[in-house]
Amino acid sequence: MPIRHPHIFRLGIAAALALALFLMLPPGAAWSATAMAVYRGEVAGGGAGPGRKIELRLKADGTMSLITDMRNNRAPVTEEGRWSPISLEQIDLVIERKDGVAVAPTTLHFVKQGDLLQTTGDSSAQFGNQGLQLRQVKAAAPPPPQPAVVPVAGTTAGAWRWEALISSVGQMQIEQPERYTLELQSGGKALVRADCNRGQASYKLDGRTIAIKVYGMTKNSCGTNSLSERFLKSLDAAVGQRTRGANLFIDLPGEDGTMIFVRAK
Repeated sequence: MPIRHPHIFRLGIAAALALALFLMLPPGAAWSATAMAVYRGEVAGGGAGPGRKIELRLKADGTMSLITDMRNNRAPVTEEGRWSPISLEQIDLVIERKDGVAVAPTTLHFVKQGDLLQTTGDSSAQFGNQGLQLRQVKAAAPPPPQPAVVPVAGTTAGAWRWEALISSVGQMQIEQPERYTLELQSGGKALVRADCNRGQASYKLDGRTIAIKVYGMTKNSCGTNSLSERFLKSLDAAVGQRTRGANLFIDLPGEDGTMIFVRAK
């Protein structure tokens, strides 16, 4: 039988999907961009090895993150992407990034039974004989707002992008400065991005001298052309600093040169 009013049919499908979104999230949180439904579960390890702890976060804006703790004393693996309701009982996760790096999209299929999500078909095979079962926990509150670091002209506080390195052998321009950043926060703490890796640092200023200690970095392989390792080693070797306008200059020992940063907007 032909559909006489296709636009009404499409509206009906959209309404059904909206209802599915609503049912997946806690009451009162359905259309807040910061609200999310949180599911947790475990996957048994092979043999005597420890299992994996997995947390799924479904945001009301259609994004999601799947966080896997391998229990190997390393940082958890975070996979991000989109989620979409297929029906009132089924949802799909589309994974597009792993630890912040774009990957070929893969899809996980789940069925919903009350407060449980269970993988189906080929998706279950990725998690062993029993598949992956996640149980909904209470809605996660959005993280408390962090005090903003207000950049002040002539100070080192704030976020910086690595633009160049000048040394006795010449000048090296950084092709993707937004992938090599240093955010100097109050209290001697800093956030570091080195290409596809992220971590933290502590720093100490004494006049024009600076000492930086990087720690807690992820250990991803960023590719043969990555400057991740060089960037981190240079930060650890820093001995001096000075600012001029929108630039931060970090001096390295001997003839290693000077790193030039531009304040991130």
